[in-house]
Amino acid sequence: MARLPVVTSDMVPEEFREAFAEVTAPAGGSITGGPGSITINSPEMARRRNHLTSYLRYETEFPQRILELAILTAARAMDCRYVWNAHAPAARKAGVADSLVDALRDQRPLPDMAPDEEAIINYGNEFFKNHKVSQAAFDQALEQFGAQHLVELTTLMGHYAQTAFYLNAFEVELPEQVTEPLLPV
Repeated sequence: MARLPVVTSDMVPEEFREAFAEVTAPAGGSITGGPGSITINSPEMARRRNHLTSYLRYETEFPQRILELAILTAARAMDCRYVWNAHAPAARKAGVADSLVDALRDQRPLPDMAPDEEAIINYGNEFFKNHKVSQAAFDQALEQFGAQHLVELTTLMGHYAQTAFYLNAFEVELPEQVTEPLLPV
């Protein structure tokens, strides 16, 4: 069990029950796992955060393969088993090579990869390691993705770093059906 109990409607102050109901409706009235089980402790924040999540995951126009690879880059940098387990299968399905996913997971030297994959991994890894991005890595990513998509990919990685912060800090457990080897941390 995570460090916080599952939130039910009766635990929420009256002024936030509408937001709570909106956010929990797809899950049947309560959220029992994943980052939503934590963010729902602040229903209005959760509602607003869900809009950004939805845009980043389902409405942007960059390739799904790059979206999932950016999420995996953040998950690996944040040592987040939950995000890794949720997104490694999606990355594989979207066309990220098994050898690349496995090398990222195990922090081994990376195999040859497409230029857009190399650009997003270099960009993300530099930021997560150094808290800034070199001009060379920035230029490589900008050339591959253009300004709009690079801003969105940067936001996506930051969003998943935030998600990892929730999941790791509140010790949200992995789902029962783990589909990937555990991320070594």
